[in-house]
Order: sequence, then C-alpha cells, then structure tokens
Amino acid sequence: MEVVDNQIYDKVSNTWWNEDGFMAILRTAVNPPRFNYFQKILNELQLNPKQLRVLDVGCGGGLLSEQFAALGCQVTGIDQSVPSLDAAKAHASAMDLQIEYLQGNAERLPFPDQSFDVVCCCDVLEHLDSVDTVIQELSRVLKPGGLFFFDTINRTLASRLFVVKLAQDCVLTRFVPRNVHVWEKFIKPHELASTLRQFSFPQSSFVGLAPRSNPFPALVAFARRKFGQISFAELGENIRLQESKSLAISYMGFSVKAL
Repeated sequence: MEVVDNQIYDKVSNTWWNEDGFMAILRTAVNPPRFNYFQKILNELQLNPKQLRVLDVGCGGGLLSEQFAALGCQVTGIDQSVPSLDAAKAHASAMDLQIEYLQGNAERLPFPDQSFDVVCCCDVLEHLDSVDTVIQELSRVLKPGGLFFFDTINRTLASRLFVVKLAQDCVLTRFVPRNVHVWEKFIKPHELASTLRQFSFPQSSFVGLAPRSNPFPALVAFARRKFGQISFAELGENIRLQESKSLAISYMGFSVKAL
C-alpha cells in the first residue's frame, strides 16, 4: 500500500487562503456546506456557541476554526504542520479573530480529560495510521454529552475514481499532488460507526457530501484547471458540493459522547 504524504501541508501552507492554491478547493467546495451542516446541528441541539469551547483537530490553515470563532465559540486549533499553523495565525489576526493555535499530535493531545464541549476532526481521519487511537484520544478530551463533528472519505469504487484516479493520477485531470490521498486509507461509514461505539459514542449520524449536479461539469472543470483556464478557487465553485443522501464518495456527521 502506498503511503499518505502528510508532509504536503508543510509544502503548500501558503495556499490555504490563496485563490490559486489547491487548498482553495477545500475553502470553496467543501468547507461551506460542511460548516452549514455543523451549524445546523448546533441549532437543532439548541447549543449556544458563546458557551462552547471547541477543539479543531488537524486544523490546517484554520478554515473551520475561523468559522467556529466567528460564531462566538472559544476555539483551539491543533495541527502537526507548523507552516500551516503560521498561516492560520496570520489569517486569524488579519480577520481579528481570537483563536489559540498549537502544534501537536492527534494521538497525544496536550489537554486534560473532558476539556471541550465540541471536538471537530475534518480532512484528517483518512490520513491516519491509527483511527482507533485518535478517536479514543478525542473522546478523552471531550466532555460527557459533548459533540463530535467529523468528515472523511468513503472507501468505494466512486471515491477511487474521483478522488484518486481523476484528482491525483490522470494526466489530463489531476490537480493535487500524488499520495495526498491513498484509497486504502479511506473509511467506510460502518467502520467509523463501530470505532465510535468503542469509545463512548453510541450513536452516529451520517450525511453525504456530493456535487450539486451530475459529475460531468466537474470533470470539465478538472480539465480546465489542468490547462490553467480557471483558478483552484473557481474549480471548487464548479465542483459545488452540498449535503446529500449519497455517502458514495465523501460524508460527514456527528456523534454525542455518552454521559
């Protein structure tokens, strides 16, 4: 099995907030529907953001951290990539957002037990060597009754085609470096649900993240990006993900820690 290149985030740390860096795809295609879903769950559970202490595990350049902070949450972001954290700190300062950013490892979080009301772990689980170890650690730092938000990529033929073959491997359409994702590391929803149950998350809710339209406009956008006709931010807008009933490629969800 190929090895995930987690060092890529050091190399592309200056692109988190740029219009024409490939991290812009996360910002324009993935983050808006993802955070809309998380905010909807907060509202449904009648949680006051100003009373929530949030931990963003694998925060990268701060895409999710900033949105939670803008709601009024007290936010801590943690990541292994120091250059990404530097980018996150600089952008938060420019946006006048108070966010604590720390360098650290998700397998050994530097926080006491039951420190947070909400923990989110997005764009991370599919990069891990031990999902079980990290889920156990996230559960440790989350208060009983606390909320865990996540997203990841399903291990299906569709994800192999779109996320690996077209996005990374095909000469005509690839737009991200090789081995950002390795298909064998993707996680089926029932596998994640089983792991969550082991570590005090008895019930999990899943929804899909999928293009709003059929996949062919996205394929055309991939090719246009390859030939420099559109920026990465525009590519993300063309992909246009939304909450979906289909978990075939990517999915997100939440779980509440047992009391």
